[in-house]
Amino acid sequence: MDAEPPDTATTVVRLFVGHASSPVWFEGPRDWGEMGFDDDLTADLRRWDADWYSSRDRDDHRWVADEPEIEHRRRGLALAGRVADALGRPFVVQVDAVDEPRGPDGALRRELVASEQGPMQPRASARFRAWADEARAEHARTSAALAEGGGQWVAYAPLSGETFRPGRAPRR
Repeated sequence: MDAEPPDTATTVVRLFVGHASSPVWFEGPRDWGEMGFDDDLTADLRRWDADWYSSRDRDDHRWVADEPEIEHRRRGLALAGRVADALGRPFVVQVDAVDEPRGPDGALRRELVASEQGPMQPRASARFRAWADEARAEHARTSAALAEGGGQWVAYAPLSGETFRPGRAPRR
């Protein structure tokens, strides 16, 4: 049991097809070779992603194959369980709806899958934990910079040496 609840901003892995070369998103889309999953899980994720692309019209993404979204989603949830088991606690895997991402009530249609055990694939878990640590460190740096800037974002252009602050003229 973790001493404190997991930081959901840095522990949610998304399975999200149709927007990158891989359907696995964690702090952005992840490349196949960098995740560290075993060959079987990687092959099944690749097949699920490829099946989505082959079942859609290239121009407007309407379904053109036999596999309806519900079957694609069922397979995605099964894969989410495998990814969750591979990574272990505290990671949670979110499967996003592709068609009709919002339900009749306007709420986003997402399902979360978590594992109740330690990682089944320690190499992959270590990689995702490193990314989570990097994200937390970046968030801390960003928060400190925001506090130092008086609570406002600033941008620095190193080539010109100018600092841009919202509502103010650039400063050198």
